[in-house]
Amino acid sequence: MQFIVDLLSQPSIIAGLVVMVGLIALKKPFTDVIGGMFRAFIGFVVLLAGTNIIVASLNNFSRLFMKAFNMHGMIPSNEAAIGVTVAKYGTIATFIFVFGLILNIVLARFTKFKYVFLSSDHAFYMACCITPIMVLGGLNTLESIIFGSMILGVILITFPAIAHPTMKIITGRDDMSFAHFGTLEYWFAAKIGSMVNKDKKSKSIEDIQFPKSLEFLQDSNVSVMIVMTILFFVVTAVAGPEYVEKLTDLNPYVWALLQAAQFAGGIIVLVQGVNMLLTEITPAFKGFSEKIVPNAVPGYPFAILFKGTSNALLAGFLVSLLGGLLSMGIQIIIGTTIVIPGIVMHFFCGGIAAIFGNATGGRKGALIGPFLGGIILSFLPLVATGLYGPLGFSATYWSDSDFNTIGVLLGLVAKAGRLPIIIAAVVIFLVPFIATIVSNKKKVSTSLTNK
Repeated sequence: MQFIVDLLSQPSIIAGLVVMVGLIALKKPFTDVIGGMFRAFIGFVVLLAGTNIIVASLNNFSRLFMKAFNMHGMIPSNEAAIGVTVAKYGTIATFIFVFGLILNIVLARFTKFKYVFLSSDHAFYMACCITPIMVLGGLNTLESIIFGSMILGVILITFPAIAHPTMKIITGRDDMSFAHFGTLEYWFAAKIGSMVNKDKKSKSIEDIQFPKSLEFLQDSNVSVMIVMTILFFVVTAVAGPEYVEKLTDLNPYVWALLQAAQFAGGIIVLVQGVNMLLTEITPAFKGFSEKIVPNAVPGYPFAILFKGTSNALLAGFLVSLLGGLLSMGIQIIIGTTIVIPGIVMHFFCGGIAAIFGNATGGRKGALIGPFLGGIILSFLPLVATGLYGPLGFSATYWSDSDFNTIGVLLGLVAKAGRLPIIIAAVVIFLVPFIATIVSNKKKVSTSLTNK
């Protein structure tokens, strides 16, 4: 069992297996199947390596940031929240994860929601988010696994559906969606973009024209490097060389420069991995969908959007961080627990929210959506820790919007007792089937009317 769990918890292996199944379904030669499987596997590993490089750089920035401004409080962090869940309820979370992945395929096969969630790492994160909800409701181990899996399976097919309309605008394609649990923030940013750009006059943030003397900034790698160098130099100067010496033997500013370069290099590695993955998984998924889930739409990891969106990524990061800093100031004034801005969260969630906001609202959407999202995500964890504090989540909670929203909404239901959360899980599981039945009846009615 542990072998299966370890196997399915690795997104790179999932990607390889999907390609293998797809190519077998297309009746490709054995050599093509093996080659495609391993190229997809390697591509995802390269993608994750780029992500790890970026996160390592951002974590160092976060340490400097907290030291520079002498902040203490709760720190939203997906990784920390996973640690709390696995340490206390690892068995429940693992079974919810495995059965949730299976239900994703079953639900995609038999309902109108034809989405297959390919980010198995985020699926595991969501399993770890759902587990404390079940525990809070007083469910035993078996009940937690059954009803938690039902909720996860539905989440895995519906959240890519929420992202899909905007993904069509961003990519110009109908055959791909998004699998990352900041989806509600991205959807919100897209809606805000539509509201502030009704006249469609706001230009894309990616179309910013630089003066000839600044044309080098149009190279996304250069612009990312320069912005991150400035940010690292500022926090290094404020934190002081004495603190930086605890992190490195190098001169503080040489180290800061290398951290900025590491971040920019991580983006390059990540994009290369995405290109390798898409080259293999796109044709293979055609076979997978035809044989197992007809008309399936893959939900790809967040990095699918990182190519050609450097302006939105940086702008979204900065305005989301600004929203987090503003919220922290408000929390200090009103005397609540301080939510220290999570740099990793603000970069990934704020940056991607800007991409979605830019798709519908141009520059206005790219700035307003992530800013409001940064504020919301600085207050939701306060509600969540009020619910889950006794379960070990007093100093940290999840950082991304979907974890926070689901944790708070279902946590309030679970707080009411065992029966309400069981009823909620059953209702959630039935929704895709009911929606499919209603949709089919509408199609039949429309067809008869046309005749």
